Amino acid sequence: MTAEFIVITGGPCSGKTTIIQALAEAGHTTVPEAATELIEDPALENLRADALEFQLQVLRRQLENEKRAYERAEPQSIIFLDRGIGDGFGYLSYHGLEPFEELLDAWPEARERSRCVLFFDSRPDYQAASHRSETPEEARRIHEILLADYRSRHDRVLLIPWLPVEERLALVLEEAGLTGREA
Repeated sequence: MTAEFIVITGGPCSGKTTIIQALAEAGHTTVPEAATELIEDPALENLRADALEFQLQVLRRQLENEKRAYERAEPQSIIFLDRGIGDGFGYLSYHGLEPFEELLDAWPEARERSRCVLFFDSRPDYQAASHRSETPEEARRIHEILLADYRSRHDRVLLIPWLPVEERLALVLEEAGLTGREA
């Protein structure tokens, strides 16, 4: 059996990256959020102005990051993704754009490699991270679109409620079958 992905996703600022960081600190294999990498790259400062081009570049970065992690992973291991390729469908929909060919071509393999999608509920008092620009209403709308889209594309979307970090981390590890190991 080869390595499997577990996608951790949800609306903006729902605690995904905090859990990914906790997993990485505990020694688990993780893949960072591709969009954040692009947003934080000063050389790509104007990329977000074109939503379609931005999503294309996010997909390409995500594919590179996933490939690198997959090639280094042990057989039967779990790779935790901070967002997945499927997020592109939701963000394109949010911007009123149709999926492009590269995304449509990448999805079947991404779907096959993803054991499940852990969809994080948003924090009750939305607080935008420094690299995020969404209002609370925009974040809520993105959350709804992403959830509906993942539910239409993946047969195992599990809702993870807003909880303290330790409790959320325990739920993620339980789903991954890693509860008996060092977290």
